[in-house]
Amino acid sequence: MENQVSTSEVFIEETFNASVEKVFSAWTDPEKLMKWYAPEGCTIRFKQLDIKPGGRFHCCIHNEKMGDCWSVGEYLEIIPLQKLVFTLANADENGHQIDPVTIGFDPEWPAATVVTITFKEENGKTRLTLHQTVAEVIAKRTGAYPSWLQALEKMRNTL
Repeated sequence: MENQVSTSEVFIEETFNASVEKVFSAWTDPEKLMKWYAPEGCTIRFKQLDIKPGGRFHCCIHNEKMGDCWSVGEYLEIIPLQKLVFTLANADENGHQIDPVTIGFDPEWPAATVVTITFKEENGKTRLTLHQTVAEVIAKRTGAYPSWLQALEKMRNTL
């Protein structure tokens, strides 16, 4: 029986030539997060950003051609230097969660997803894994998957 990678969720694994402290900080320091947490050609701004368990965020990723994409979420779990778990959902600019279909998203895109980031030190480098609770095929079709890859590359360049 062959080993098969599950496509029931987005799974991305990257190794960064930086310490776990630096990579974790890129996700949890608001000033650092604002420098990279958006795909190539996009900018991000936060109306709310409270990085702690139970803390919430409300942000807008802006693209000159595509316009604004608002989202909200809540930090469910933060284990320093090890793990970060948060919800992610589409929203309006007032922070109210909205049905993704009403803003033109794929009808199979879920109303909310959970994103889990893990950090592991390996010989002075950091192995980061990202899981998101949406089928990888849908994430690739909608552009969410390549957007994660682009954002992580931007993060790599800020470390």
